[in-house]
Formats: sequence, structure tokens, C-alpha cells
Amino acid sequence: MLLRWKQTLQSLKRTATISKVQAIKNLSTQIKKQDVPTEKLDCVVIGAGVVGLAIARELASKGREVMVLDSASTFGTGTSSRNSEVIHAGIYYPPGSLKALFCVRGRELLYKYCYEHGVPCKQTGKLIVATGPLEFSKLNELMNRGTQNGVDSLKMLEGFEAMKMEPELQCKKALLSPVSGIVDSHSLMLSLVGYQPNLSPGRS
Repeated sequence: MLLRWKQTLQSLKRTATISKVQAIKNLSTQIKKQDVPTEKLDCVVIGAGVVGLAIARELASKGREVMVLDSASTFGTGTSSRNSEVIHAGIYYPPGSLKALFCVRGRELLYKYCYEHGVPCKQTGKLIVATGPLEFSKLNELMNRGTQNGVDSLKMLEGFEAMKMEPELQCKKALLSPVSGIVDSHSLMLSLVGYQPNLSPGRS
């Protein structure tokens, strides 16, 4: 279906000399005339990146019949294959925002999922450093924001304390976030795909 849709669009772009509205009507008519296969499903998820797969996994675990659609031939080839693989603590987002809420709760759930399903991850911790007094206020701001967001393990370190942890550092102060970490994103997506007993493979 996706392939046929793309081919029809490309054909229209090459030959269309009429208005956009009429072109859309013609496209709809062309698609209706094709022998399009049908599926009876409970849910359709658009996008087979880590977010789409996690949504599909959750739906499938509740007994839903799910299909995941993606323009690529396999999962996780877009943004999910090009991320930093960092598990963020929840320091940076505005207090009370959905990003702050989901980051803090999502971090807890992600570690739990990885440990339970054998997905490689590591709670490495993170140091955010200040190289001079002018940056101290920024560190304090980040610590206050993180605390408001529910990241209660943050700790302000003097420069010598941070440099004991990382001898190559040169800093005057540092904010330690012990709960920050890293995850193997491809292994995570493989795990999510394997956990979907009710996920329909669809048609190529």
C-alpha cells in the first residue's frame, strides 16, 4: 500500500497540470480503483522507531491486534538509529512540563525494562562542569530545576571532588547526576519487537 501510494504520487507530480485540489481528488480515485488488501486490526501504529515499537508493545501486551507501518523496510532506521543513546535524568526541562514528567518517569521505567529483558544499559552518571565562577549560577539553576522535576539524587561537587572521579577534568565545580546513563538502542528495539505476540507482520 505504501509503495503504491508513493508511485501514484510520483506520477502525479510529473504529469499534473491542474489545481492541487483536483489532483488530490484524482489521486483518491486512482487509489480506490486499485486492489488494496485489507486487514482487520484493533490498532495501527505509524512509525517503527523506538517510540512506535514501545507503543505497539504496550498495546500488544494488553491483547490488542496491532500493525506497525513504516516507510522503511525494517524497524529503527530513522531517528532512532541516530540518537545519542543517553538515558537522561530529567534535569533540563521546565518544571511542570510534560517533558519533565515523562523524562523522569520514563527513565525509571526504561532502566527497569532493560534489567528485566537483558537489554544492555549502564547507569554511568554524568558530570556537568563549571570551568569558572561565571558558570556557578548556571549549575545552581540546573540543580534547582532538576530537584523540582523530581531528580533527587543530584549533588554539587567542588572541583577537586569531580577531578578525583575524572582526573582529566579541569573544573572549579561540577553537578553530579548519578542516575544518568546509556542504553544500546538497537538491542532495545530488538527486544521491543520480540515482545509483541499479537503484532501483525502485515504485507510487504
